Amino acid sequence: MLKSIVVATTLACTATFSAALQAAPVVVLVKVFPAAGREDELQALYLQRLAYLRKAEPDATFHLHRSVKEPGTFLWYEVYPSPAAYEKHVKVVMVNFKKEAGPTPEGIIARPSESETFTELGQ
Repeated sequence: MLKSIVVATTLACTATFSAALQAAPVVVLVKVFPAAGREDELQALYLQRLAYLRKAEPDATFHLHRSVKEPGTFLWYEVYPSPAAYEKHVKVVMVNFKKEAGPTPEGIIARPSESETFTELGQ
């Protein structure tokens, strides 16, 4: 009897935690490293992307930063209201943006971007 109560409680807690994660905002940080001498070109492209994203996804938050210490490093800070909103960003909005804007110019990125996704805790 006690074992079944513990299992039921564990399953309920897991379901509650899973549901909370599905409703929690998603934060994405992306560091981008442009090729030397092409930083301003990438910045101009990213400012266009920023305007597009803010219009296409008004419920999400987008901030674009350029490092003071390392001006050749850009940081995107993005907040999506839910995992579903982030999935839509990746699968729909960015696909549409790339169709409209065209491919990223060859050689503008020096090395692969670094990204990390976070979910909010303690709501």
